[in-house]
Amino acid sequence: MTTKELHTKLREAYSPENLNRITVTLIGLYKEQQSDTLRQIAEMISESVDIVIDEEGRYFSKMMMFYHPDRGDYHRKEIDRLATDGNHDGLLEYAHILLLGKIEEIAATLASMEDIDYSPVYEWDINLEGFTIIQDKVAYPQEKRPATSRIKYYTFYNAVKMRLYGKTTMDIPSYYFEDIEEFELAQSGINDLDGVQYCIHATSLDLSGNAINDISLLWGLTSLEELNLSDNHIEEIDTMVNLRNLKTLDLSNNAVRDIAPLLKLCKLEYVELTGTKVSRAQVTELEEAGVTVVV
Repeated sequence: MTTKELHTKLREAYSPENLNRITVTLIGLYKEQQSDTLRQIAEMISESVDIVIDEEGRYFSKMMMFYHPDRGDYHRKEIDRLATDGNHDGLLEYAHILLLGKIEEIAATLASMEDIDYSPVYEWDINLEGFTIIQDKVAYPQEKRPATSRIKYYTFYNAVKMRLYGKTTMDIPSYYFEDIEEFELAQSGINDLDGVQYCIHATSLDLSGNAINDISLLWGLTSLEELNLSDNHIEEIDTMVNLRNLKTLDLSNNAVRDIAPLLKLCKLEYVELTGTKVSRAQVTELEEAGVTVVV
């Protein structure tokens, strides 16, 4: 398969509609306690992606990180970038989704998917009143458009509890955060990063579409390789000077003016700065350091 053909297939596979379909199926299996079927699906993609089939079922969370529609926009941009660069091997790292083309057949325990309402039912058994699960603009029938209401704000710690349990009264030990490599908390009403400091082994963190203005608690997350902070209220990024393994960063639609700390990151490859107040001179300096910058 040529790079062009693979790019076309991946763009189709990572469409909002297909990600919705996959996510609805996975959540349906989870709710039906079909652990054997979920394990089958995880084993299918395990040869292509880094996923550990453990007895605790943590691979389910990992799969949700791969295919959740909130991550769709990021994946599509990355796929486009790899295609533009002619990076066929890079595109192949996304090809695991093509194994799920017949996911409904694999998930034979579910009822027909045709009658499922694709408004956000994949809410981890919780009521996310006040913010939207889907980051991409999916067209809903008028009568099925999700209702809007006043946004509730959470700390990072409480947002994780809301995502997992639907309430903030549950206790989660801090070591729980140490075991997770990827966190997807886009549009989760976060305005305080308290709790993120425990995510010391996290390699990917999506905090886009929240109300964050202070990122100082990211200081110790030195394993981070991907960080999405788009659509927040961030002005200062001095903390990022310590994120020495960071490769991909999205700061779009923030009030950032000074990106000098990013020049210290030797592994940085890609930065998105659309909608920021960064000067052209600093963008050029970053580009001259070998970083791909989108403005």
